[in-house]
Amino acid sequence: MSSGPATGARAPASDVIVIGDGVIGLSVALEFGRRGATCRVLGASRPGSASGAAAGLLTPSTGRLSASVRPFYYGSLARFPAYVAALQEFDRELRLLEGLIEVTDTPEQRFAPPHAAPVALSPSEVAELEPSLGARAAVLHPRDGAIDNVRLLAALRVAARNQSGVAVADRPARRISWSRTGAEVQTEAGDQFSAATVVLAAGAWSGAIEGLPRALPVVPLKGQMVALRASPLSRPVMGAGVYLVPRGRETAVGATTERAGFDIATDSRAVATLRAAAIDLCPPLADAPLDRAWAGLRPATPDMLPILGPDPDQPGLVYACGHSKNGILLAPATAELIACLVTGEPTDLENHQFGIDRFAAEPAATDTL
Repeated sequence: MSSGPATGARAPASDVIVIGDGVIGLSVALEFGRRGATCRVLGASRPGSASGAAAGLLTPSTGRLSASVRPFYYGSLARFPAYVAALQEFDRELRLLEGLIEVTDTPEQRFAPPHAAPVALSPSEVAELEPSLGARAAVLHPRDGAIDNVRLLAALRVAARNQSGVAVADRPARRISWSRTGAEVQTEAGDQFSAATVVLAAGAWSGAIEGLPRALPVVPLKGQMVALRASPLSRPVMGAGVYLVPRGRETAVGATTERAGFDIATDSRAVATLRAAAIDLCPPLADAPLDRAWAGLRPATPDMLPILGPDPDQPGLVYACGHSKNGILLAPATAELIACLVTGEPTDLENHQFGIDRFAAEPAATDTL
């Protein structure tokens, strides 16, 4: 379903309004629709939105996750095959790239569950798996990987528009007004939508919504990327501060990390640095033309962990934002968790470590990362 009232009109009430039409917002909406709830998605593609600008990495094993959050991250990764399978009805070419190589001479000891334990690779084994990397030591993370997030986002949009009970209005939200019976959301065009529950999933723009019960510590964290017109790799590779993701006939290379507000301009120095790092990691890319460069805005929180669950002072507001660098990875678990929290259905996923109340002592809307 894809619908909306005429500009300035009031629409019938829904069970849930999801503010944000990126990977997180659409995944949440689909979960509500599959559970029989009526859900309206409000959003419009914004330049720099992380869902379309990311590299699509699914890599819980390469970060430094605390013990309290690991189950959620690995639980989301475990849900990815079923999550993708449900979307292949709308894009038969959508698929996971499983197995990530981390090139390193001194591998760190990081936690991973037994089914995802890293495997040390000798230089000859690396050369056999990925000849374009040459002979160098590395670690294989067998369950980590990547997905084409651009295709994923497109498939989610088609799925949402075909899901019974879900309506997508291509209009960004501006303000939430609260009452004893629920909420009313006004769009930038002046439309009025009402629902018992509002899920906030507007990425880097989440804190700009008016009417929130508190300042939201979500700020844009800029990341520049480039695409080189060659695809010598069969799986994603990380090393020396850069990652390479094969995507069709291209290799996506990323990414910088910059505090630059909502600026999404690219600069020649960052492009040159990324390209040089890519060539150092994968020498055959030296002959690959530069296809394009772009920048995205990660929705970052002070601890780089998402904000998930109801607001303690306004339970009709449920947060699903601030996923920082892991929005694609955490989409399946976030969608299931949020839908179950609202509908009261059981789930083995926990959100106590992701509550908004952990920032009670943080300055409001700072650029602290």
